[in-house]
Amino acid sequence: DGLLKKAKGEVDVRYIGTVNKRALPWYQKTSRPLKIGASIGHFKITAGTLGGFVRDRGDGRIFMLSNNHVFANENRARVGDAILQPGRFDGGNDPGDRVGTLARFVRLKKARPNAVDSAVAAIEPDIDFDARSLTGIGKLVGLGDAMLDDGDLVRKVGRTTGVTDGRVTAFELDNVMVAYDIGTIRFDDQIEIEGAGSEAFSQGGDSGSLIVNGQRRAVAQLFAGGDVGGANGKGLTYATPIHAVLDALKVDLYTG
Repeated sequence: DGLLKKAKGEVDVRYIGTVNKRALPWYQKTSRPLKIGASIGHFKITAGTLGGFVRDRGDGRIFMLSNNHVFANENRARVGDAILQPGRFDGGNDPGDRVGTLARFVRLKKARPNAVDSAVAAIEPDIDFDARSLTGIGKLVGLGDAMLDDGDLVRKVGRTTGVTDGRVTAFELDNVMVAYDIGTIRFDDQIEIEGAGSEAFSQGGDSGSLIVNGQRRAVAQLFAGGDVGGANGKGLTYATPIHAVLDALKVDLYTG
């Protein structure tokens, strides 16, 4: 009232609540133990997302899971290259933030359709990891069904957008053309997802995210997206059925 009187009514008073500093979310910072959804990447890329943990079907080793373009720099990396957490764009450096090394990847092919964009990395012996926590969602229960259907509700936690909800809009989708640094690459038998609310399901940097269903079971791996389309106009996300990813890499989902 005193302000209004002194300003002779020519003042706009608004309640804005407590003003806080703008801090980075946890998934863009150092995460120890390693957690699903955290920033990660090959030492030469910007940053992607740690999609989870898997067990080798041969020798039983535990690996970190993400995309080829996150761990293997679109075929340009070598086995043994450093993997950083957080990713380089989020301040990660080698060797201080090295948490693993590239173990193997499925090569991206330009001459014929691809089924997956996936890679695994070995974990450094002194690095702890949490194979079950989906921060903001709950605990990863295990592996979901091999098939998804139109309208199925899904969730993910990723390096850029954190926890988001989505809706499957297409499955067994062929001729998904994705622009990479090495060229435009075709993918077949993929899943299309739109944001279930007013926001996009994913943005750049969410690549590699593990997508789960309503029962917190893994169903897909996120690898690409665009800024146009979807019911809310915020873009569409593309993901690979998780069973195809695991079979291509010869690994099984690990939940501890």
